[in-house]
Amino acid sequence: MARDASVRDFARRLARVPVSIRAATNKAIAKNAEEWVRVSRATAPKDTEDGTPLHDSIRRHTTESGGQVVRAGGPPTTKPSAGGQVDYAISQEFGTAAMTASPFFWPVYRSFKKRWATRRRSAMNKAFKEFNNGG
Repeated sequence: MARDASVRDFARRLARVPVSIRAATNKAIAKNAEEWVRVSRATAPKDTEDGTPLHDSIRRHTTESGGQVVRAGGPPTTKPSAGGQVDYAISQEFGTAAMTASPFFWPVYRSFKKRWATRRRSAMNKAFKEFNNGG
C-alpha cells in the first residue's frame, strides 16, 4: 500500500511540473535512450552460432510519463533448451556454464550514465530558466 501511495504522490508532483520543462527533459531522456540503443547495437556480438538476431532485439520505447525504457532480448532471442526457454541475450550478457559472458548492454550504460545524467540535468535546468524568464 505504501508503494501505491508513493507512486500516486510522484504522479501528482510530476503533473505540477510545467509541460515545457517535462518536454525538454523527456527530449534529453529520449536522446539518451537512442544513444544507448545505437551503442549497444554496435557492441553486440554479430556472429552467433544459431543466427539469433541479438542486434535487432535492442530497442527502446516511450513510457506513459514520457520516459524511456531500453531493452534487449525477448521473444526474438528466446529459444527452447533442455531446461525450458532461454533468452540468448541474457546468456550473452552474463554468460552460462558453457559460454563465457560477452556483455554488450550494461557496460554501455555504465560508461555513459554520467554523460546522460548531465544531458538530462542541463536540459531541465535550461527549461527551468526559460520558464522563469517568461519564455
